[in-house]
Amino acid sequence: MKHAEKLEFDINLGEFKFEECTLHREYTKLQRYGRGLSGIAFGSETKYIKDVDHFLKQLPKQLLDIEVPYVFLLDIKTPDQDCAVLPAHIDINKTCGINVYLQANGEVTKFYNWDADTRLCSYVEEFCAQPGEVWLMNNQQPHSVDLVKGLQRRILTYSFVKTPYNIVLEILNANNQR
Repeated sequence: MKHAEKLEFDINLGEFKFEECTLHREYTKLQRYGRGLSGIAFGSETKYIKDVDHFLKQLPKQLLDIEVPYVFLLDIKTPDQDCAVLPAHIDINKTCGINVYLQANGEVTKFYNWDADTRLCSYVEEFCAQPGEVWLMNNQQPHSVDLVKGLQRRILTYSFVKTPYNIVLEILNANNQR
């Protein structure tokens, strides 16, 4: 894949408690990338995690020397509607993310190329994460998520603001965490 890579390492959740997370931001605004694609648009929210040191210690030191990522909980409570989708978007203030899929139900993440002339997205590739899997994603590439009716999607994410996808992947490869 060009824009995502399944990682072969486990993240120890320790005594992580969902109920201790507090709201950081809700994402509901439709970006230009999603306007030409089908589906019922639906937003998501990020939540702060109280103590992130436990999670940061699990990343390679070489990566943390470049940038200490933010650690958030991404929550998507899908409505009880068919064709619900987190519309195509790029993540503002996030170059890439290491996503730990805590709850996944067959949702499909799709990547697109953006044509500035036609103002349309064209499909490139997709993946479907399973619960417990860890994926590195290029969040600066337009992407959408086809959601599953009435089911919750929950992801622990390490969000990098400055370090590009290819550098994070290179460091993970060098540390045998891919």
